[in-house]
Amino acid sequence: MLRELRIKNYAIIDEVFLCFDDGLNVITGETGTGKSILVEALALILGGRFTSEVIRQGLSEAVLEARLDPPPLSSPSDNPVDFFILKRVLSRLGKNRVYLNGSLANLSSLKQIAQKSVEIHGQQENQNLVDINHHLFLLDCFGLILDERNRYKLRYADWVSLLREKDVLEKNALEGKRQASFINHQLAEIKDAKLDAEEERSLEREERLLKNGSGIVILLEEAYARLSGEGGVLPLMDEIERAIRSLHDATEDASSEIELMETSRIQLKELAISLRDRSEHVEHHPERLQEVRERLYLIQRMKKKYGLSSIEEILSYQEGLDEELSRLLTIEERLRDINAQLIDMEGKLKVQADYLSRRRAEVKEALEKKVTEEIGLLGMEKTTFKVYCQNIPLSETGNERVEFLIAQPGETPQGITKIASGGELSRIMLALKVVLAEVDPVPTLIFDEIDAGIGGAVAECVGRRLSKLAQRHQVICVTHLPQIACMADHHYFVEKRSQGERVVTSVKELSKEKQVVELARMLGGVTITPITLRHAEEMIDLKSGSTIKEESSKEESRKIKK
Repeated sequence: MLRELRIKNYAIIDEVFLCFDDGLNVITGETGTGKSILVEALALILGGRFTSEVIRQGLSEAVLEARLDPPPLSSPSDNPVDFFILKRVLSRLGKNRVYLNGSLANLSSLKQIAQKSVEIHGQQENQNLVDINHHLFLLDCFGLILDERNRYKLRYADWVSLLREKDVLEKNALEGKRQASFINHQLAEIKDAKLDAEEERSLEREERLLKNGSGIVILLEEAYARLSGEGGVLPLMDEIERAIRSLHDATEDASSEIELMETSRIQLKELAISLRDRSEHVEHHPERLQEVRERLYLIQRMKKKYGLSSIEEILSYQEGLDEELSRLLTIEERLRDINAQLIDMEGKLKVQADYLSRRRAEVKEALEKKVTEEIGLLGMEKTTFKVYCQNIPLSETGNERVEFLIAQPGETPQGITKIASGGELSRIMLALKVVLAEVDPVPTLIFDEIDAGIGGAVAECVGRRLSKLAQRHQVICVTHLPQIACMADHHYFVEKRSQGERVVTSVKELSKEKQVVELARMLGGVTITPITLRHAEEMIDLKSGSTIKEESSKEESRKIKK
């Protein structure tokens, strides 16, 4: 429920702070004082559209704030907070700010809370009756099938999700066939190449050897000749040995030099043998050289084709192709699974949708009868209310579309949004709310000038229906009629006065005595006489009496049922 409303620098309002209570809260005042501005400001707090013109002239910002009780939910754990404080700061520069319980939020957060907490019914906007989808919701509320509808909606959401996945997979499957053909071609090419990670380095080394074979033999032979040939190192070793031994004979201390010389001779002989053997085994095969070069060209071509720099990367790319091919091949299998699930889910959805349709058909006539009776009491006594159901494919609410129709005697029923005026829409909504009072989940209902185009006995009936509705909901009503205002549990008076060179609107809750005076003003105009005051008192007393009478009637009805 709406508990507090604060408006600052909005339109002709300087600053207003109001506290609202349970029951019927009535707002009255002279025409043009700003009564509907309160409702407009609340609509903005709840996520309505904003234009900078509503900011009080000469100021840069307007501040709108409301405190709401959380709407009743299925369990206490669903209500994480004791209240919601919604705040909007409107700026001429367009930099609006939204706060939820003191923290920055977005507009959608306010709208989510508003949808469950407050409904505003006015002459121009925020009429839920204009939204045909809401008609079905109201019918389901009356039929007490919202829980079953929500269970259906969850299964429908899963079904739609599977349909979307199927659509994506079917597109992927079509594209996948082309991709699979291309991938198979690439895999065949890479696998036929039989690449090895170490192959390239080995081939490059072999190519160098084969390409430089004759030059290598010349180098080996030259080195061997310098070791073992005439004038080579090894023949000179004999002369060196004789000199060192002569040194030893003379000094008897050259044994270490003799040992080093003998070791050197052995190593040089081994080197000579190695050079000779290597020169004998150097191959020079032009055919093999051609094979190696062709293999290296193949490797280079594949690296260039796939934009990779090594055989390791090509082999890694091959693994990725294998994985992608496996994924593409599983699409068909997944499609078969999804089709089986869709058939099963669609069958269950149809069963649930058929149940919803049967329940709607069962309660439709009862709703038509009750609402027709109610709108008859609200000055539309010759108007018939009808609920039109049309079969449609499965949707998130079932397999029918529902629209509320009204018809005058002898006329064909037509959509209420086409032929009902703003005031009539408000009265039809009031009738629906009275009928749905026990099951309607929205705690606060606001009616802005529901009295348009009515008066006399009809206005009194409207006031009584609002009072009845206020027994189960918090009702806030902006009105010009004393027949409605006298039913108030809480009466607020809107006044516009001059303050210096500016006009300021103020709002105050009236005491019982002040309420009588305001009703007298509404009855008699500028001049308030003792007669109008007595009439006003009688109207308030009549309201109290009618409440007692209604309670007595209910008690008598309960006794009869027993």
